[in-house]
Amino acid sequence: MRRLLFFAAVVAALAMAAISFAASRQLAVAPTSASRLPSTPMTLVVPDLRREAFVFAKGQLQDAGFAWKVVGGAPGYPANIVVTQSPAAGTKLIDTGAPLIRVTLERNKQSGPQGEPEDTSPYAATAVRLAGTS
Repeated sequence: MRRLLFFAAVVAALAMAAISFAASRQLAVAPTSASRLPSTPMTLVVPDLRREAFVFAKGQLQDAGFAWKVVGGAPGYPANIVVTQSPAAGTKLIDTGAPLIRVTLERNKQSGPQGEPEDTSPYAATAVRLAGTS
């Protein structure tokens, strides 16, 4: 019986030591984009927005980290269609925060204007810098 109590006390002491050791260790921190070296900037690839309804095009841009602006054609009603964009689809840009993509729209002949048009993104645009250039 005494051996069993001694054994239980040793196991409990080892368990407490292991828990204390684990609690005292610091967790490793994974590197973030803020801790990246300046020589390795993040890049963004401009999506192909042509023939998309504007409501979907601006959602894609915002989800991918871009700012946007309607520069011609029709106003920024959700149902209007993107006909051109600048920079072109597939262009690689340095992530400067929210690089600006300019779109030209045409009126959607099947759906009239609804709501208020949006011609600029809800946040400020940053510089557009091509990746791979100085």
